[in-house]
Amino acid sequence: MVSRIIFYSTFIILVSACTREKKECITTTTDYVNTGVSIDYATNFDLLKTNVGYSLQILNPENGEIEKTHSLITDVKYKIISLSATLNGMVSILSQQDQLVGINSKNHVYDSIILLNITNNNTQSFGDESNVSLEKIIASGANIVFYNGYGDQFPNEDKLSKLGVIVIPIYDWREQNPLGKAEWIKLIGVITGKEEEAKNYFRQITSQYESILSITDTISIKPTTLSGSLYGDIWFAPGGNSYFSRLLKDAGANYVYSDSKGTSSQEFSMEKILKENIDTEYWINTSMPTKDAVLKSNPKVRYLKSFSNNSYCYSSNMNLFWERSAAMPHVVLKDLVRILHPELELEGELYFYAKVN
Repeated sequence: MVSRIIFYSTFIILVSACTREKKECITTTTDYVNTGVSIDYATNFDLLKTNVGYSLQILNPENGEIEKTHSLITDVKYKIISLSATLNGMVSILSQQDQLVGINSKNHVYDSIILLNITNNNTQSFGDESNVSLEKIIASGANIVFYNGYGDQFPNEDKLSKLGVIVIPIYDWREQNPLGKAEWIKLIGVITGKEEEAKNYFRQITSQYESILSITDTISIKPTTLSGSLYGDIWFAPGGNSYFSRLLKDAGANYVYSDSKGTSSQEFSMEKILKENIDTEYWINTSMPTKDAVLKSNPKVRYLKSFSNNSYCYSSNMNLFWERSAAMPHVVLKDLVRILHPELELEGELYFYAKVN
């Protein structure tokens, strides 16, 4: 394992540090310090230590170039709007739910404290990131907004920046390594004032992940595996370079579309899926918990051998998966090993998954 540590010569830059309470911006002279923050697996962000906190660099997943740079100041208390379920999970793991003043939708939340904060009007719902209200963001008092970065620039981003609100795309879903996806918790640790806790947590899950890998590395017979499900007329499956494709590989699966390109979902027709997967042994991530529901969605899946014998979905509470799985790749990996290789007899029960019945 090679750590990616960025070293910069000391130089002076001007950083605009804006406080929401004073509604004004203060220009601060900032030095980069000659020590970097170790990012071991993630490829879409860097954190550089400065004399006032950190410089966050968001890297474009397509070319690795710096897309945005933000100054994160240690003594600023950040009030966060998070439109990313995975980020909500990371905030919850670090027990900093009270810093969340906004989420996308209550319907997508698993954590009980966040739900209570919504009930008590301490956390608001902001809806889809494509049309979030500028006025509502300002009224919330938030000074940082996270969004998924699926498409174009965040609405009113330039206006928010002038008001001192930092807007950050979360590219964890574009990471190729499950541990890289989980490593975004280091950024959340810096923003919530829980840097050491985040580092310690990441060290622990990395150790557990690698411990499971030491078992699956010895597997010689790898069952053919399909992943994804049908929406409308299109079957969406993980790209061959995606973190979930890597999870399947690490779990000892022969993922049928591991040679497809990209980290985003791949699109296939139902006819192609049927043609290439009649005898595929396992189907992971059906998106629906019962066979009746799956058949209502598309009756043709009855012809898949895996549908009859070995189909698995997210647990009955899908919000648990979407909110916590990103920061718990070791648990997802263990679930997949239990499913695909019952002969290994790993202890415990499935946590994120359930068999479709």
